[in-house]
Amino acid sequence: MLRLSQLSPPAMPSAPEPSASKHSVLYVGFDHGPACPLENAQTACPDTALRQLSEGCSWAALLHCEGHASPALDWMMRVRHHPSSMRAVLLALVDDAQGPVALQALRAGADVVLPAAVPTPLLQAQLANLRHRVAPPPGGSLNLGAGRTLLAATRELRHAGRSTRLQPQMFRLLWALCERPGHVLSSASLRVALDIPARADAQALHTAVGKLRRVLREHGLEPCLKTVHGSGYRWAADAADASGFETTTRFR
Repeated sequence: MLRLSQLSPPAMPSAPEPSASKHSVLYVGFDHGPACPLENAQTACPDTALRQLSEGCSWAALLHCEGHASPALDWMMRVRHHPSSMRAVLLALVDDAQGPVALQALRAGADVVLPAAVPTPLLQAQLANLRHRVAPPPGGSLNLGAGRTLLAATRELRHAGRSTRLQPQMFRLLWALCERPGHVLSSASLRVALDIPARADAQALHTAVGKLRRVLREHGLEPCLKTVHGSGYRWAADAADASGFETTTRFR
């Protein structure tokens, strides 16, 4: 677990852009607390935020710990003791990043403690760096077998001399599935992989899956994308054609 008691300006990541990380971050609001420092982040009450983190709809939460330190610290401990949310990223904002409240926040389970006056671009960059830890960006290529290859650098699906460049969200969805063939990936985990906002309609993922199916159909891969009702989706590597896929290998 990352432990920072003061802000050191992080290097700006090349991908994703910092602004892409704020949408799936929750801002935990307490009574009379400051406004959320990030645009488009979802403000949620403590109970709602805990539920969404537990369900896997969001990967990180941001909260101010000054002025209402006791409920904020108690909430972070609740998150850390809940089996389904204990791995969520927690960022605490405090007036003094080296003061007693900062130390208490770290002890309560905060991953990072930042000054409340941190500039928004630096806060976004910190979130982007943390997201790389939670959901590393695709790199290299995936060999899907039978002449099919998925390339991270260009977001291309290549097969039989044909190349299709996928939209970023569609590519992340296909990569997440193909990287773990045979495993059922829950809808919540795929929402995080696609960086779908927690407040977005539940149909957002189903819409993305539907668009991906249309592309896969052109490459004879649609049978590989299986819906596991009540659980999520699974990539069946041997369902494409008679030749089948034996393995999925990732190269760096």
